Amino acid sequence: MSTLEKAIGILQEMPENKLEAVYMYIRFVDSQPDTNETILPPNKSPNSLIGTAHEYATPDASENVTKRKRGFQGIMSFAGTLPEDFDYKKELEEARDEKYARFV
Repeated sequence: MSTLEKAIGILQEMPENKLEAVYMYIRFVDSQPDTNETILPPNKSPNSLIGTAHEYATPDASENVTKRKRGFQGIMSFAGTLPEDFDYKKELEEARDEKYARFV
């Protein structure tokens, strides 16, 4: 049985509210570049702006990008995880009361 068939089997048994989170995660993963792809095109011209920027980038610039990507992936892992009955207006009002109640 292929991985796709296994995943479809699991998805068919999953409740609808969990499917939304899975869907958002799949869209996120699909939007990420493959790790096998190179940043620069193979036929880069000498006057390419991307190539020039890459050549003069500081050594820690790639680390910074990696940290940002990891942070974004962490945030996206929470997409679609709120309960169906979540009332953001109520939560916002409670947070405002908690923060600003002492000023009234």
